[in-house]
Amino acid sequence: MEHDRGRCAAGEADPAAENAQLREALSSRPVIDQAKGMVMLLRGCTAAEAFGVLVAVSQQSNVKLRDVATVVVAAGSEAEPGLSDEDAERAVRAVLCGLVGEWRRVEE
Repeated sequence: MEHDRGRCAAGEADPAAENAQLREALSSRPVIDQAKGMVMLLRGCTAAEAFGVLVAVSQQSNVKLRDVATVVVAAGSEAEPGLSDEDAERAVRAVLCGLVGEWRRVEE
């Protein structure tokens, strides 16, 4: 069976690649949920709205959602996020700072 980008020759998903992707998603879930809770607390919004904020930051900064969540949680706990890509961390922080500034203007 010939493999191409996680697909079997018959067009079915490669079980090993799919398994790895599911493991990664499961390991990312706790930090994403923590970040979502922090956004909910700060914004007084629903879980769906908070998730939408995280997705928007991810898209605007071109950084994976789990890394956005890591930066949010680290910022809330005053810890270092520990991302290996400093440019990604700066991009996320820049987008977050812009959003927080917008939120403050709306609240005033």
